[in-house]
Amino acid sequence: MTIPAVVGSLCGSVLMFAQGVRNIYDAYVNSWRASYVADSSSKGTASVISVIESLDRFLLAIVLLYFAYGVYSLFIHPEEHESELALPAWLRVGQIGQLKQVVAEVIIVVLLVLFLRIALEAFQVPRIEMSWQQIATFVLLPVCTALLALALRLVQLHPKPRRRIESNPKSLHRRKTRKAASGEPPL
Repeated sequence: MTIPAVVGSLCGSVLMFAQGVRNIYDAYVNSWRASYVADSSSKGTASVISVIESLDRFLLAIVLLYFAYGVYSLFIHPEEHESELALPAWLRVGQIGQLKQVVAEVIIVVLLVLFLRIALEAFQVPRIEMSWQQIATFVLLPVCTALLALALRLVQLHPKPRRRIESNPKSLHRRKTRKAASGEPPL
């Protein structure tokens, strides 16, 4: 049952890459058309919206690749050693919580990009007349996204490792010197 998940994720990734390339093409077309039109501000905004949507789709494509590899490495061939595959450290998946965390983070980023697109489209026209539904979407979308981000932070499906500052000997020496000068006991 996990093989269709891997194949489906790979197919979805290819689709998202293709749609991202299409959005970049549309941005170029809108940009070239805007240079020939007297009122080019709306066409320039359309180009920006297309580029933002393409970045969103590229991000989703990368996450689908990550998900496909994660499912493959966790369930289909868990006995293969990661060093045999010569993958970068960020692509290695050790637990299902990592996959959940990445998917949840991408959902939040997609919602932020959606809000940015709605905001650019709403303020694209010189005279803004918004319906109650548009105003509710404009206000509730960032609030809901912030609440989701806070919930993800509180739940921490897969806690990220903390960085150690002491890895640099010069910064460690400076911190010891500052603490000694302030009267605090050294490390």
